[in-house]
Amino acid sequence: MIDIEWDNKFSVGHERIDHEHQVFLDLIKNVSLCDDENMPRERVFRLLTEIGKYADFHFYSEENIMLDADYPDYEAHKCEHSMLLCKLYDYIHRYRVEDIDLGSMVEFLFEWFALHTTGSDKRLVNYIQR
Repeated sequence: MIDIEWDNKFSVGHERIDHEHQVFLDLIKNVSLCDDENMPRERVFRLLTEIGKYADFHFYSEENIMLDADYPDYEAHKCEHSMLLCKLYDYIHRYRVEDIDLGSMVEFLFEWFALHTTGSDKRLVNYIQR
């Protein structure tokens, strides 16, 4: 398991977005724990599906915030969300039908979370706060 804990460096300074990010990070941590504990595939699949649904909800929520703020980089940010969802659902499908390495999926999710949060999401909140 990689060390997946909420850290203030992930905070973007927007209460709602930060809260949703904390939930997302907790879900990633749960998948990592499933990998360590060799949980049944069906249980892991359900958790991965939950991550997909939560990511979709969170992105939609964040995109509404962008629209409300008339955020000029809305389309590019939304495109990042779409690309992540495509990759995530591809991983989930591959997990369902193949024997893929769950650890690599956890690393992908955590790295994407950390980079997107401290980059694109931080720029969004900086724009809102101006």
